[in-house]
Amino acid sequence: MLSVTKTIYSRTRRSGFALVLTLALLSLLVLALYALSALVRVNGQLSTTGVYQTQARQNALLGLNVALGELQRHAGDDTRITGMAGVTGISASAGNSTRHWCGVWDASGNFVAWLTSGAQTAGPAALQTGITSVELVGAGSVGAAAANSEHVIAGKIPIGVTETPGAPGVEATVGRYAYLVNDEGVKISAYSPSAQLSLPGVRPLLTSTVATSAQGKLRTALEAFIGKLPSVLTYEQLAFLHTPASALTPSVLQDNFHHVTLTAYRIVGGQTFFGTINLNTTSSIVWRSILETYNSAPGVTTMSSANLTSKGNALANGFAASASGKSADGPFTSAAAFGASTLLAANLPVPITATQFMDAIGPLLTVRSDTFRIRAYGEALNPVDPTKTEAVAYAEALVQRTTEPAPSGQGRRFTITHFRWLGPEDI
Repeated sequence: MLSVTKTIYSRTRRSGFALVLTLALLSLLVLALYALSALVRVNGQLSTTGVYQTQARQNALLGLNVALGELQRHAGDDTRITGMAGVTGISASAGNSTRHWCGVWDASGNFVAWLTSGAQTAGPAALQTGITSVELVGAGSVGAAAANSEHVIAGKIPIGVTETPGAPGVEATVGRYAYLVNDEGVKISAYSPSAQLSLPGVRPLLTSTVATSAQGKLRTALEAFIGKLPSVLTYEQLAFLHTPASALTPSVLQDNFHHVTLTAYRIVGGQTFFGTINLNTTSSIVWRSILETYNSAPGVTTMSSANLTSKGNALANGFAASASGKSADGPFTSAAAFGASTLLAANLPVPITATQFMDAIGPLLTVRSDTFRIRAYGEALNPVDPTKTEAVAYAEALVQRTTEPAPSGQGRRFTITHFRWLGPEDI
């Protein structure tokens, strides 16, 4: 009887252990299936996210190509005039987010176009009614919005398809693009090759009347490391330079973004010239730099530091309203018209005359640019819920007009000389 009881107890123990083992293996199997399901779900989400990011980049490239086409169409001809929107009377202010738009005018000074997506086709620099804006020059580029360091907006243009999975047969918006063309020629060039200067021996100088200002610090770095500048590819790479005392902080380049470019050059009669400055600007920093450049020309009667500041500011502030040699709230159509204007004559200290000023640096001054920066934006929307943005992308290209003819009689060809993807923190 005892033996039978032991046998039954032993079998019961083995059966219980088998049940526990079976349940453990079943738990592991369920866990493995759950992990596999989670992995498949994550991979699916990653794949979907990748698709959305690709779509956003494609939309940004669409914006870039539209911007390049508009630049070619409106500014490819030699007779076209370009300049910043500030010349139309937009004052320096943190809230003026269109002051640095690039405008195009014909040879007579008649307005042609703003090179910004969603902009009004005529009239002031403003977005069309109903257009949603996006910042394409923001805190990452210029820091907090301030006078002479404004943020810049563009308009989002919808991209539609005839149908989506959520609404077959119904047109829907699946993404948007935007673009902004910045006129780099209205800025001071940080580097201009000596062999091709438009005025031999004279290159543009960034104002340094206040050595501790952002302009003074950048000027010091540029002069200290002029031998390294030929190897710099973009304005942003100037951050690798440092002053004799310390490295350039991000704020130095941000404070100069609207007023300094790496290198802008002009195409005149099939030849390339460096060191030119498009005078159709209301940047007080650029005008003070133009006067300081005049001071560097050989044999001139120089201006005092106080005059560099006060007269430069007066030229910038009085530009838009001046109707001498140009239309009020319009650009100059020639450097000669500027030289003969009361705007210049009234803002030169005695005994310097307008003739003396133009004889000294007139060849540096122009009224159109050939170097531009394009920033483009793209976003991908959820096809089922178009109110939900799934991904965004930003791109930037530096564009240069060349000596080559463009197709369809659109003047000279523009080409991309540098391209990069940007993150939101770069904007």
